[in-house]
Amino acid sequence: MPSTYDYPPADPEVAAIVGQLSASLEDLPAVLEQFEESLKQGATLGELRGITREEFDSLYRIACKLCNSGEFKHALPIALQLMLHDPRDSRYAFQAGSCLQRLAEYNYAAILFARALDLKQDDAAAAYRLGECLLAINHPVEAKAMFDMAIENARGKFHCRELQDMAEAKLSSLNH
Repeated sequence: MPSTYDYPPADPEVAAIVGQLSASLEDLPAVLEQFEESLKQGATLGELRGITREEFDSLYRIACKLCNSGEFKHALPIALQLMLHDPRDSRYAFQAGSCLQRLAEYNYAAILFARALDLKQDDAAAAYRLGECLLAINHPVEAKAMFDMAIENARGKFHCRELQDMAEAKLSSLNH
């Protein structure tokens, strides 16, 4: 996997957050070992570290803003930390997968989109993105199944209409 951090974002506050979260990814094995028993009992790392919902939401907004501006390398450490600290929230796995997909790390992205689907089976966007990644790593049969799932999950949801059209187009191109 590529380095998760190259150069600082323009905003100094965001740069400090990204730098801190990137560095703490390197210490993750020791942190996991420290909390091993509690994690085995079902606690999340976020709960054990006392991270509030407001802090999660704030970090998520920062990561979304970075993604929206195309700064996927900067958003990745935030998304990974969110996912590690609250593994039950499908948004974090999806966002980390999105960053990795945009960085052409399709194998890793596929794993995270699959995780997002595990957490939220009706997620049309996760199914679509997983299909794209599977296609990129030369698994067209599995990709077709994901595009089918995306279409089915999007059916009847107005906000997913464009995604449904994109999945239908991908499926059509694979069938010809």
